[in-house]
Amino acid sequence: MGAKFTIVLDTDDPQGLRDALEVATILNRNHRTLSADSPGKAKIGKIALIKMVRDVAKLVESGKMDSSLRDSKGFVDEKWASLVSRN
Repeated sequence: MGAKFTIVLDTDDPQGLRDALEVATILNRNHRTLSADSPGKAKIGKIALIKMVRDVAKLVESGKMDSSLRDSKGFVDEKWASLVSRN
């Protein structure tokens, strides 16, 4: 079982507020308690990335996609939700 903390915030102590935020941020990062701490970042493993690159290559080779920014963005947009939800 984890430790329990009570943080008292004194609005007259700006440094204390910064320190409390730093402690809360470190605890959040270490325990992954916020699902929305970085909504714009996705995590992907090495093998999963290799598979995605291979999928893109197959689509380009078959002529269903080209290497344009528009097609690349479309491919990433299709995969983005599943990548972000893995966090």
